Amino acid sequence: MRFFAVFVFIFLCVADAFSQCTCSSCMAPGTTTFGVLEKGDLMAFGFFKRNYSDTYFEGDKRTHFNYLSNDFSDYSGINVSYGVTNKFTVQASLGYYINKIENFNIPIIGQQQLSANGLADAEIYAKYNVFQAKSGVFSLTLSGGAKLPTGKYNMSVNNVELTRDVQPGAGAYSGVLMAFMMLKPFKKKPNLFILFNTRVDFNGVNPQGYQYGTGNTNTLSTTIKIYKQLSFIAMFRNENHDFDKVNNLRLYSSSSIAVFATPGVSINLGHDISFACYADLPMYQYYHGIQLAAKYAYSFAISKIFELHKPHIPEEEK
Repeated sequence: MRFFAVFVFIFLCVADAFSQCTCSSCMAPGTTTFGVLEKGDLMAFGFFKRNYSDTYFEGDKRTHFNYLSNDFSDYSGINVSYGVTNKFTVQASLGYYINKIENFNIPIIGQQQLSANGLADAEIYAKYNVFQAKSGVFSLTLSGGAKLPTGKYNMSVNNVELTRDVQPGAGAYSGVLMAFMMLKPFKKKPNLFILFNTRVDFNGVNPQGYQYGTGNTNTLSTTIKIYKQLSFIAMFRNENHDFDKVNNLRLYSSSSIAVFATPGVSINLGHDISFACYADLPMYQYYHGIQLAAKYAYSFAISKIFELHKPHIPEEEK
């Protein structure tokens, strides 16, 4: 049971980290309550992610538009969670862009590059397990929180402000709502589970009048044991992004729908430490107007649990 819970913890964290670049969902190791920690437990989760794009789409078709040669970023993040009670957990996450780079191929001028790095926007949450079946077959946890504008949104080089796409921060507060559901469909296979996560980001307006559109991410996932502590991860993710606005005017080329396959492997290293690696591959993408589409991403993640409380010992074992 301990390994199963630890595994699901890092599994949930990476699922959301892939789409948000900051972790937002974890499960309690050592307990049967999905989505929250045991009272007094402290959990740390860290990851690295590389995103790469070099192709433009119009609708769901590739286009020969080539404003950018390519676009990529390297991002690292850390998440810390603490169990206030057995049903209530608080959580905070923070990330750093090692680099965000855009490469241009401009006629006559030739190759040009814009790059930036820096602290990303922080996130804080509270999570509460609202339902846990006694049999453990189904569990539901709800969460709410906020993004804080800790990252810079107006970085400049040689007194020229960089483009919005390479800025490490959004410059605005955002509200976040999440739900985490787990189903164990087969009694004879207690470690076989299906996870469904959904997250909605309600983005505010920054001082420049720019507002990112409301974002929705849905993840469906499960695992297959390969050998002893090694497991294969099967994950599918849907991302929906509403139109961005500038001074309350909608931007034409900003809305999108995408579906990704995210296969991965995870291994339990013992001592409540787990390591995982993932790939992110687009299956379907639809963009309103002409936009740079996702090509691939990959990620590495590690988690560690610290028991800051005395473990519960059943009466019959005392």
